[in-house]
Amino acid sequence: MFKKTLKITAIVGALVMTMGIIKPIEADAATVNGTATATINVRSGASTKYKSIGKIKKGTKVKIISTKNGWHKVKYSNKTGWSIGKYIKKSSSSSSVKKRITVKAYAYTGGGYTATGTKAKYGTLAVDPKVIPYGTKIYIKELDKVFTAEDCGGGIKGNKIDIYMNSSSACNKWGVRTITLQILK
Repeated sequence: MFKKTLKITAIVGALVMTMGIIKPIEADAATVNGTATATINVRSGASTKYKSIGKIKKGTKVKIISTKNGWHKVKYSNKTGWSIGKYIKKSSSSSSVKKRITVKAYAYTGGGYTATGTKAKYGTLAVDPKVIPYGTKIYIKELDKVFTAEDCGGGIKGNKIDIYMNSSSACNKWGVRTITLQILK
């Protein structure tokens, strides 16, 4: 019965999104500020296999639009391209942070679909939607990543979150922590 309900929920969610009633939540919708820690190439794609389309000098401020396989899609000097993430230090300026919330953060894994109909993946947060609305972009400094609030759980009430991890060992390593979330604009 549960699997049938889950499949129906997933199908309905997909139909609603394709009909344009609700826009799908994209992990790259929020931007985070950063600074180049070295002079780095900017490429047309997220790999050294892609053509170099420019350079960012050390100390240049950039906006990180999205992240893929350790690469950041960045905007700088009215240009956009991909640079390796390890040479861009992320920062959260007050202009990109709407507010901060201290929460108790748990971890979960196991796949499946979220309350909003997306496939659970690293980057997904389960939240109390009365506290943090679905679709909210949240920067977690401890993981140096922007997450999306797109799931909920029976035990997630008030200032508690559940962070989707890729494995049980990652969940165990995380444990339970009290952290401060940066809610992005």
